[in-house]
Amino acid sequence: QLVQIRMDLGIMQLEWEGRPDGQRPHESGSLLDHYHQLRDAHVAAGEPQPFTLSREDCWALGQEAMQYYWRRISFFELKEYVKAEADAVHNLGILDLCGDYGEQEEDRQIADQYRVFVTAHRIQARALTHLESEEHADALRVIRAGIVEVETILRDQGDPEEMETCTELLFLRDWEQEVDESRPRTQREQLSVDLEAAVEDEKFELAASLRDKLK
Repeated sequence: QLVQIRMDLGIMQLEWEGRPDGQRPHESGSLLDHYHQLRDAHVAAGEPQPFTLSREDCWALGQEAMQYYWRRISFFELKEYVKAEADAVHNLGILDLCGDYGEQEEDRQIADQYRVFVTAHRIQARALTHLESEEHADALRVIRAGIVEVETILRDQGDPEEMETCTELLFLRDWEQEVDESRPRTQREQLSVDLEAAVEDEKFELAASLRDKLK
């Protein structure tokens, strides 16, 4: 299986499994795997100097991240949410690597710049997997935990204004409300909703009847 995306100047073709371009850089499954191996070998050897990634290393990892981004978007369209989540996790690994070991401050800042965006995609993919299986309660737990995770990232990045303007965070908050309101409710939950509506509409006779049923 292959993924094909129609572009303005032709068609982009991506592998269904493994690295999207089908390459094995340095005989590894991906550049992320390769640099993980280099880092682990560096630590195991007890090198006195810390492990670092050059500007060229981070640029190459960024190019790999773009490949995984395009495939991730395609997997969302194809409702392959488990695969979309895996590609988001891969790119979060790239952001972690460049953020922790990039020699240049700019490379570390770019990692922070995209962290919320990719994290939100990972959360969305996991929640959609649950919703596809009609697991509304599990989906809500994922979304709510994701909101806390994104808020923590923004807080750690030291930009409190983003808590009110961040597009991804606003989407997750709206989505939480939408999923909560549309999920199947137990008889008790539905009676509570109906009771609240009856009181607001001043239908007190109906409200008394619903209250009795709740009891």
